[in-house]
Amino acid sequence: MLINYLNKFKLLYVITLAMISNITFAIDLQPGEIKAPAGTFNAAQMSYVYVEKGDKYTHGSKTSSTSNINQNAFLLRLSHAFEINQIPAIVYAASSINHLENRDVPNAANTNSNGIGDTTLVFALWPYVDRAKEEYVGLATYLTLPTGEYDKNSAVNIGSNVYQTAFQAGYQRKLIDNVNWMSALDVVLAGDNKQFLGNNKLEKDPLYNFQTGLQYVFNPTYSASVGYFYTVGGESTVNSIDQGNINKIHRYQLTGQGIYNFGRLMLQYGSEFVNENSYIEDHRLIARYAFKF
Repeated sequence: MLINYLNKFKLLYVITLAMISNITFAIDLQPGEIKAPAGTFNAAQMSYVYVEKGDKYTHGSKTSSTSNINQNAFLLRLSHAFEINQIPAIVYAASSINHLENRDVPNAANTNSNGIGDTTLVFALWPYVDRAKEEYVGLATYLTLPTGEYDKNSAVNIGSNVYQTAFQAGYQRKLIDNVNWMSALDVVLAGDNKQFLGNNKLEKDPLYNFQTGLQYVFNPTYSASVGYFYTVGGESTVNSIDQGNINKIHRYQLTGQGIYNFGRLMLQYGSEFVNENSYIEDHRLIARYAFKF
């Protein structure tokens, strides 16, 4: 009886960790990103991301404080800005190289994963642009392809093994001199993973995200921003059994940005206030470099 209970407990932990590594994420916009691009150009953005997760919460109550989960990722994004009947638009493709480590499953193998992440293709346009008032409305469509490394027998994977689509609407305007405000909503839809921990079927509900932020522009070179994000939804079922793990996440992010003649540098730090049904994110550090070519 005790052995069966321990095996079930261990399996529950493995399922939880596997769903963390394959979680459907909302789409974060960078400070000032809702501002419509001007003209036709190509651009590249390189980012380094470090994420460290801590205590595990279930239905809002802490159930574990022994986790050791971290992820290192290098992201590359290539984009092309253009116009469609004088409407600003942009397309880009993004992917990543990752190292994901999880030591929270006692005596479990395959708790590390390395490799290429899923690839995201994006098309965005700005149906409303008022550059004099610095006011913008942007719309974007995302398609994520399951190009990432995935092992159906592993508890931790870089890739999600599903196709995902997302739709996003954003608004940005100048509030007062040197202060910009932005806000955006998105919904992420994921296909079914029929090779989850073997040949189990993992399904996820739509995931919704709201984000808003303020940007203070010190001068044409330097700015600082603060952002708030709320994520809800994405509850999972495994073989049609409800897992009761709806996402309810509150988090923040701070950004410092410098725009130079050689490109744009950005440093970001954030963490989660609340994560009701997963391992809470203690630290997120990001360094970005973007340039036109």
